[in-house]
Amino acid sequence: MTRDSTSAGARTYVSIVWLSVLALGIVGHLMDPLQASDVIPLVALLLLGILSRILPDAVISLSGDGVRFSFFGIVVLAAAVMVGPLGGAVVGIGTTMVRSGPLLSMRRLFNSGMFGVTGLIGGMAYQGLGGADPLAVTGSSEVLLQVGIPLIVADLAQAATNALLLSGMIWVTAGVPFWVQLRNLLTATGPAYVGYGAVAFLLVVLWGPGTITWFSALLTVVPLIVTWWVFSQFGAELEAHERTTDTLVAALDMRHPGAAAHSQRVAMLCGWIGESMRLGPRALTELRTAGLLHDVGLLGTREGAVVEVIQHPVTGARMLADISFAAEVLPAIAAHHERMDGSGYPHGMVGPEIPLGARIIAVADTFDALTVGTDENPPLSTRAALERLGEEPGLDQPVVLALAQAAERHGFIEAPGDSWLRYSKFAEWTPSDNDAGMRLSMATIAASLAQTTPESTWITRHDHPDHRWGE
Repeated sequence: MTRDSTSAGARTYVSIVWLSVLALGIVGHLMDPLQASDVIPLVALLLLGILSRILPDAVISLSGDGVRFSFFGIVVLAAAVMVGPLGGAVVGIGTTMVRSGPLLSMRRLFNSGMFGVTGLIGGMAYQGLGGADPLAVTGSSEVLLQVGIPLIVADLAQAATNALLLSGMIWVTAGVPFWVQLRNLLTATGPAYVGYGAVAFLLVVLWGPGTITWFSALLTVVPLIVTWWVFSQFGAELEAHERTTDTLVAALDMRHPGAAAHSQRVAMLCGWIGESMRLGPRALTELRTAGLLHDVGLLGTREGAVVEVIQHPVTGARMLADISFAAEVLPAIAAHHERMDGSGYPHGMVGPEIPLGARIIAVADTFDALTVGTDENPPLSTRAALERLGEEPGLDQPVVLALAQAAERHGFIEAPGDSWLRYSKFAEWTPSDNDAGMRLSMATIAASLAQTTPESTWITRHDHPDHRWGE
């Protein structure tokens, strides 16, 4: 797929989102039109929304990309409950549009439309379940039954809507399978939305049955900031793990130039293969980590040192043994040069004895070597490389098929030679101004790598099937 066709797809998708805003807005107006009494809470919620946008988003890595946990969702949910579907849409759209950056950028238009739809769906779900006006409810049991339960359903409806719209956009622009991305988002953001619902319920209760009005907004700032801090700490812990990984890969690249780019390409391929095989979010994250670190055992290895190269999978696993977050990927790293027919190293494992992660790395590793080439072997096109992988008895053929599906899906199935990454939809990815200062996502790394030509080094040569070690 070309850049123009993908951009056209994104524009079409954003147009559909905004048409949905208009259609749902009409329905929302018929269900619960805005009243003069809604002005004060609407303005207060808009101000709270702006405050939530000022707080830095907690960014947590999800399957190789950054997912933002913005507490703006709390305010949109509260608005949908307190001032109805249209109120939720006004807060969602209005607060998103006042953020800094190009007003009519595709990203801005999509985000504002998405939050508009989310606010409308949340308000309509609340109204559809008979949710009461919080200002008119008295008594704890009434608050729980007539406000609390419908609010939770509205919260879940907003979570599903947000995940559906995001998954569709990522599918259109980057080729990530819709259902894979939807599952990943729901798994990762589900707990966050439960927290959103609890804080939004507190805001609604304080404002409505608690009759604290404006003071409720000030009180709600406290749990809002506490919730933000908790998620930020979680995100910081995961980012520390990623920085450790980056440091190890950078050290390997200092020792053997070109190793970092190779590791990043293998990590991307592993993730794409895992998506084709419909692996879960946690397994995809582990796959990418294993792909990044699979050659770390070469850190102290000299070029041409056969014994050291043969032992580098085990050496790498040993080096990572004391790093707690790497524990799950050690078997895959230790066995990534084993082969299904027993011809691999260092232990000559056979068939199902080899962990699935190791079999996936083996295919990704070999594909990268074939498309990069060596002095004796020119780079192969994607199709030629896939055909060669299909002829290798040591590789797991269902994994090879999954890579072929990924190549088709991500748009590089017809890529010639070593330029396959340039044909990937991720080559079109451009970071947002809002991403400045943040850790680069896998998509941004892919876009950066697509601008360069892979270099043939002995790191990739040792993965090439025509230059097998250990035989």
